[in-house]
Amino acid sequence: MRWKRDIGEDPYLNMSTMLLVIMLAGSLFVQSYIASGVLLLCIVYVRVHRWFLLRAGEGVKLDSTPKKVRMHEGEAGEWTLGFRNEGLPVWGASLKLKFKDIVEPASKQLRYDISSGMVEVAIPFSADKGERVEVTIPVIGKRRGLCRITSMELHIPHLFGSGRTVLQLMDPIPSTLMVFPHATPVVVENHPMSMRFGDVFTPHSLYSDPFQIVGTRGYVAGDRFQDIHWKASARTGDLQTKQFAPSTQKEWLIAINLSDRYAITGRLESIVSQAAYMMQLAVKGDIPFSMVINTRGPGATPYFHLPSGSGKPHMQRGLELLSALSTDDFTMPFELVLQHMRSRQWIPPVILLAGELDQEIDRVLMQIASGGTQILELTTLNEQGVASRWNMKSVPGQPITRSS
Repeated sequence: MRWKRDIGEDPYLNMSTMLLVIMLAGSLFVQSYIASGVLLLCIVYVRVHRWFLLRAGEGVKLDSTPKKVRMHEGEAGEWTLGFRNEGLPVWGASLKLKFKDIVEPASKQLRYDISSGMVEVAIPFSADKGERVEVTIPVIGKRRGLCRITSMELHIPHLFGSGRTVLQLMDPIPSTLMVFPHATPVVVENHPMSMRFGDVFTPHSLYSDPFQIVGTRGYVAGDRFQDIHWKASARTGDLQTKQFAPSTQKEWLIAINLSDRYAITGRLESIVSQAAYMMQLAVKGDIPFSMVINTRGPGATPYFHLPSGSGKPHMQRGLELLSALSTDDFTMPFELVLQHMRSRQWIPPVILLAGELDQEIDRVLMQIASGGTQILELTTLNEQGVASRWNMKSVPGQPITRSS
C-alpha cells in the first residue's frame, strides 16, 4: 500500500539542532558535564522526534477486500473501512475522507464540510501495533449515483504535540457506496392491450398475465400472499385467491436511450426513475425482464446489456446499472443497439422504450414491431410518468419531438 508522506514540523527545528550541537561542543570544551548531559538529551529528543515523524503510520494498511454498500435515496446506512496497523502505534490521529455528495454523514458528532459537490469528513483514528480497527461512517443517501472515496489522508500528530505527519493514500480505495434511484410511478395507457405478454391468449399455458384478473377462487395452501384478493375475501368471509388470464409468453425488455443528438439527454433522472418503477412492476408481477442501455460497457457487447431474469436479485442488478449512469458516459447510436439485439434474437414480446427517438430509431422499431412485438414508450406528461403504445410519428428528414 503506497502512502505519500508529508511532514509538518517547526521550521526552526533544524536551526535549533545546530545550535544545540554548538552549545554541546562549547560545554565539553569548558568541561561543564552537567550542561553537556542536558544538551545531549535535547539533541536525542530532537532526533527521536524526527525519526517518529519519518516512521509514523508506515505500517497502516487498508483492507483491500472490495466492498459494495447498497442503499436507496433517503435511506440510512453505514460505510465501513477496515485498517490494520503493523508499525508504530498511532494515537490521536485524524482520518480525512473526500467523496461526492451522493451521500452525507448522518452523525452530528462527525466534523464534515460540503463544498463544490464534495463532502470532506474527519474521523478520529487510533490503532496500536498489530491491532485491526474499523472506521464506520453513518451516512444517508441523498441522490442516485455511485459514490467512491476520492481522497484519503491520515493526519498523525507527534506524541509530544510538536509537528505532524500527513499520509495520503495513492492506491485506489476498493469500497463503493451505491444509492439506488427513486422509483417514479408510471401510468400505463391502454392497460389490457399493452400489458399482454403473449401474441394470443390460450386456455392452457405455463404463464399467466397478472395484469388481467378474470376471477377468484378459494385459497389453497401454497398460494402466494400477494395473490390474495382482500376485497373478495372480506365479502365472502373466506380467503380468496386471484385468478389471472393465461398467456403464451411473458417477458419485457427495458430499452434506454441516453443520447440526445450529441449529448446525454436532459431527462436522465426521470428516465432512470421510470425504468426503476417498471422493474418493480415486473418483479411484482413475476415477469422476466432484460435491460439494454446504449452506453459503452465492459462486457461481451459494446453496450450495457442485462440478460433476462426475474426476482429481486435480478432487479438489484438492474438497479446497480441504473445507479452507475451519469452525464459523463460515452454512448453509441441507439439504432445500432436495437439492430444488434434484433440480429441476436434478443427481442422479447414487449419492449418498454425510454429516451429520445429520431427517424433512424423509428425505422428499426418499425421492423421490430412488424414481427409482433408490442412497444410501449415511457414519457412524462404533466409531471406524470406515462407508458403509452409507441407510434411512428417521424417525418422524413426531421427528428421526432416528444413532450417531456
